[in-house]
Amino acid sequence: MRLGLFMMPIHNPARDYLDVFKEDRESILHAEELGYDEAWVGEHYACKTEPIPDPLQFMATLIPVTKRIKFGTAVLNLPQHHPAVVAGNAAQFDHLSEGRFIMGVGPGGLGSDFELFQTFEKNRAEMMAESIDMIHKIWASDPPYRLHGKYWDIVVDQQMQKHLGIGPMLKPYQKPYPPLAMSVMSPRSGTARFAGERGWGMISANFTPAPPPPAASPTGNSGGSPARSWWPIRTPRRATTSPTRTAAPPGIINISATISRPTSCSASSSPTPTCPTPSSPGKDASSSW
Repeated sequence: MRLGLFMMPIHNPARDYLDVFKEDRESILHAEELGYDEAWVGEHYACKTEPIPDPLQFMATLIPVTKRIKFGTAVLNLPQHHPAVVAGNAAQFDHLSEGRFIMGVGPGGLGSDFELFQTFEKNRAEMMAESIDMIHKIWASDPPYRLHGKYWDIVVDQQMQKHLGIGPMLKPYQKPYPPLAMSVMSPRSGTARFAGERGWGMISANFTPAPPPPAASPTGNSGGSPARSWWPIRTPRRATTSPTRTAAPPGIINISATISRPTSCSASSSPTPTCPTPSSPGKDASSSW
């Protein structure tokens, strides 16, 4: 069994930002000590209870103080970002971590972020798919770039100066690109099928029903199912004050689990609320496929 830690993260909104950032860093360092294989961190902009807007920036602080744990974004909400920015930032992180990177992506799930980025009325699942395709095309090609889509255009042509190295975008450390996993809310959703048909992983919460969709295949052919190692269950970590330090158990599948917090990082005694997610007047991201 390979163990991973998933953190939205969730905190009492009354707590100080710096304190919770330090606690979240310590949680990942503790996970490495316990032998965990992965640490996944979420992305939320307009939410004090889930206060990390840039998981890549946050996890970059942990690269030099860890040796083996892999870092996953859970997730980069692609409709909120220009694909060229995501491509550049993800490729840079992949190099800095020397390949200890899993690229988790999704259409978004927080109502306040939808309002902030004005994506309520848009087809976020369609935007996510277009963004992924553009990112992978950037990584698979050299300039000039002439990518035109429904939501974004990526062009580097007239200003390219090849002899000066002006124009090329950064390609990732892992070839052809980092492992990719998509967030899904239902094993039979179109999003799950879309990921399975392309051989990508899936990120689902503990409340997502099983089994995987029968129409999805890790080889890109219909009729199969994604490999179980690529269908991890992500469960938000629970903070405690237990100093327990036990080795991670062996096994065969990749799951996320809660871990005990070291005594140096005390847990808040106040209730920890979750971010409210108002109903979207537009299409539901997980069912719009």
